Amino acid sequence: MRASIVTGTGGPEVVTVTDIPDPVPGPGEVLVAIQTAALNHRDVWIRTGRGERPVVLGSDGAGRVVALGDGVDGPAVGEEVVINPYLHWGDREDAPSPSGEILGVPHQGTHAERIAVPADHVRPRPARLSWEESAALPLAGLTAWRALVTRGRVSPGMRVLIPGAGGGVSTFLIQIAHAHGAEMIVTSSSQEKLDRARELGAGRGVLYTDPAWPEQVGEIDLAVDSVGAPSWPGILSCLRAGGTLVNFGRTAGSTVELDLPSFYYGQWNLLGTTMGSPRELDALLAHVAKASWRPVVDSTFALDDAAAAHERLEQPDRFGKVVLQVG
Repeated sequence: MRASIVTGTGGPEVVTVTDIPDPVPGPGEVLVAIQTAALNHRDVWIRTGRGERPVVLGSDGAGRVVALGDGVDGPAVGEEVVINPYLHWGDREDAPSPSGEILGVPHQGTHAERIAVPADHVRPRPARLSWEESAALPLAGLTAWRALVTRGRVSPGMRVLIPGAGGGVSTFLIQIAHAHGAEMIVTSSSQEKLDRARELGAGRGVLYTDPAWPEQVGEIDLAVDSVGAPSWPGILSCLRAGGTLVNFGRTAGSTVELDLPSFYYGQWNLLGTTMGSPRELDALLAHVAKASWRPVVDSTFALDDAAAAHERLEQPDRFGKVVLQVG
């Protein structure tokens, strides 16, 4: 089968498309013929980091079940599915099990024509979404759902700050928060991205290149952040007493300083999160089935153009998800 593999460590130039052996579904697994697969920043971190090479990246995928392993009664062959990218979450909802991991390294990823995954890790593909939108949904959508709904407890009328508008997860955050009746403020370095965020449901947009951006934001009930260190001082200056900051990433910095008296006198809730449980994925899919919003797809590339897709993922003007057309 054809697959996009990473042969070294570096930029998009280490991504190539070649033939690799077909996977065979083991006991309890299904074989999925991938129709579309999305890229995530996790793919960039693995591509530019250390680890075994060559590898097939990719955590998000949508396709059709084409074979069942031993002991699998369903889903049926021919069913259109999306793949749950988080393996071995476990039975707890507060945190995943120690064996939890994201699909794509060390397991073969979804940037290939076929993949074998546990049968309980596929779900019916949302009927109202296109193939590209379906592939864009699972990892980023699940991350946004847990951060905003489970951890942040978003509710109607809540004032929510989403720093860094334009990334895959942030577009889901905006739309899910809007669907829950929240009032959203977003930040970006680009006026164009702020304008597009407002089209998705954001109430206001603020350029974080302006040192006075926290004053423009005003008081907030909840912030959902993936920027990291540079955004925290401004966020905390806006956070009301008893407010909540949920963090799921550190794209611009890993280490923050926290004034402890402000933390405990402010009665703040500082919460970490990443990905989500199978139950949360089911809740997200049930929401999507009835919602009016759709995943935002920035661009779609053929599998043979996977290197160009990686290049697009890192462009500052990207807005939404980058998707591979595989099948």
